Amino acid sequence: MLTAAAILETDWWTTAPDYHTLMKLTHILSYGNEADMLQMYRRMCFNVFAHNRDDHAKNFSWIYDARQNAWHPSPAYDLTWSTTHFGEHTTTVDGNGRNPGMNELVAVGKVAGISVKTCKAVAEEIWEKTAMLEKKYRDMRS
Repeated sequence: MLTAAAILETDWWTTAPDYHTLMKLTHILSYGNEADMLQMYRRMCFNVFAHNRDDHAKNFSWIYDARQNAWHPSPAYDLTWSTTHFGEHTTTVDGNGRNPGMNELVAVGKVAGISVKTCKAVAEEIWEKTAMLEKKYRDMRS
């Protein structure tokens, strides 16, 4: 298992990657496996809509599968609402760390080879689910 920080040989605390980099890493490591690419895209969408801005390079990992001679994204971890020190995503979305939205999400997916239609459908699905959870949370606190 390797983190993005280890693969890129970067200081995870001071260097801020972009999701374009994570998508490119996924493509290279998994030989363009479509399911892996969608998984990384879904994680990006989740982090944006669930306000997980602690999405630094040590919070993305890949696990080696010797049978396939390929790396695949590990199960997701460290997923929680976070504002970080500067109020921005640690990993930017198409260059936007402060307030990325649908345009940036689709741009990252499109460059990674995912169709615009799929990008929008996945992003909208995750937005709806996170919005529903946020509403339930607010209702519980009332």
